[in-house]
Parts: sequence; C-alpha cells; structure tokens
Amino acid sequence: MSFTVIKAGVQSSIQAAPFRGLRRLAVPSGGAADILSLALANRLVGKPHEAAAIEITLGPAEFRADRPLAIAVTGAPCQVAINGEDVEQHETLQLAAGDTISIGRVWAGCRIYLAVSADIAVAPVLGSQSTLIAAGFGGIEGRALVDGDVIALNDGAEQLPRITTPAELQPFFGHGFVLRVVAGPESDRLALGMSALARKRWRVSSRSSRMGLKLQGTTIDLNSAAPIRSGAVFPGIVQCPPDGLPYLIGCEGQTTGGYPRVGQVIRADRHLIGQLAPNATMLMVPVQGEQAEQIHSEKLALWSDWLPGLTLA
Repeated sequence: MSFTVIKAGVQSSIQAAPFRGLRRLAVPSGGAADILSLALANRLVGKPHEAAAIEITLGPAEFRADRPLAIAVTGAPCQVAINGEDVEQHETLQLAAGDTISIGRVWAGCRIYLAVSADIAVAPVLGSQSTLIAAGFGGIEGRALVDGDVIALNDGAEQLPRITTPAELQPFFGHGFVLRVVAGPESDRLALGMSALARKRWRVSSRSSRMGLKLQGTTIDLNSAAPIRSGAVFPGIVQCPPDGLPYLIGCEGQTTGGYPRVGQVIRADRHLIGQLAPNATMLMVPVQGEQAEQIHSEKLALWSDWLPGLTLA
C-alpha cells in the first residue's frame, strides 16, 4: 500500500518530530518547519501531533492514493483539489484508490502539510522519521521527494468521520509577519540596542531555506567589530554578520556559529519561521523573558482543547 508522488514541486519531504537532544553531536533540530500546522493536519486524520506527514514548500505538487485513505491539508493557503474538484483545507478528506490530490501554489505563507491516515513507512533515524535534507539522512534516502517516488504506507484507517479545524483555530497567513524576540547573548553589540531590530521592516531574501533566512533592509550598526568565539545557535537565533543584515536560523540550521547572536525569536512564535517565504516582510518586536514565558503558556492554553499536549519546539 502506498502513496505515489506525481509532482514533487519545489521541495517536498517527509517531516515529523525534530531531532531532540542531539545538538551536542552537531545534529540540527530539523523536523517540520511549522510544527503547529503539522499538528493540525495530523489531528484531522487521527494521528499524534508529530506523526510523519508530507511538507510541501510553495507548491504546486500532486500525489495519487494507491489505497483508500483519509487525508488533510493545512498550513499555507492554496488551492486543493481531488480529481480536479476543489476541496477545503483544514478538513478531513476522503480518497479512494486511484484518486489524485493536487496542491496549488501558496497564496501566502510558505509551507503546506499533507497528512494521511495510514502511517508513513519510513524507518526512524536518531529517534525521528524526519528528513534532514542538508545532512542527507532520514525520511526517504535523506532527500527531498522527486517525481515518481512511492511512499510506502503501513496499516491505518481507510475512512474517518469528517471533522474541521475550528475557524478560530485556523492560523491566518499573509505576506507580513510579526515575530516577537528576546535579547540574544551578544545583543549588547547592537549600537541602538534591541530597537535596531524593532524599528525596521525586514524582507526575506531569496537566500532562504529550511536552514535559515537572510533578511534585507537597513543595515544594523554594531558597536564593536571584535570577533567572538563560535557559540551555540539554534532555531530562532538572529545573527548579525559583518554586512549588517541579519540572518535568521531556521529549523535545519547549524548548531554553532561565530556571528553575534543579537536576538532570539520566542518559542511561541518559532513555528512561524517556517512560513516565511522569499519577499515576505517581517517585524521583530522585542519582549522580555518573563513576557515570552507568559505568551508561550497562553498560546498552549489556547490550543489545549483541540491539540492537547501540543509542543511548540
């Protein structure tokens, strides 16, 4: 039993839980770039929040069910069709054997999540079924999907009752984002303090991937050009290279770096990094550590009934 890739698109891959507790071994976190959208898709097909699903970047993409399946599509808004007929995101959908599911280009945001009711049969590596594309392991041969790939499926429900994500819990994605940040370990290097990040509208450049995003805008002035020792970095860290244009570490970013770490996207907002497409704009809003903890608690409380036990990192 399988799910066949007819059109893989720009970059589609098997993603699930991050690789946790391995950064000391230089293994990036990886996993779904937008962990919340993954959880929402899996909820609709009766799977655990971090079960393996297909992450689709920008679209378009197309797949064929080789057995009856329930599926769901969440994440960036796009046109979705079964056998050419439009269907809705954030709903449990039914496929018969031979049906095709087509994903159009995103209208906003960056990544789409396609969950299936049967378990995706890829062997876990280092505790996760996710694909770490830069390192070349996990998922299917450690790579993005290509046209003609056959994704093996284990047993799973063939039919499920249709449910819909409550409207008030369906994330909205536009072309502009607000990410809240706390000061980083070297934020004292900012000549204007944290306002150097906050008083600007940043644009995501074409140099963007799961590893990280180069931002464009007015350059940042540092009060010292003295080098620093390489230190730990992780998803959400904002680094300031010598050119003064920030670099935002993504889910698959490196584990150490030698540029000043001037900010850190708070845990509650980190999943939004996965929805930042080239040319999207973003504002960084500084908050204090205590505020970040409160925001995180409030966000988990918001989702507690629909996604009990949700983890946002």
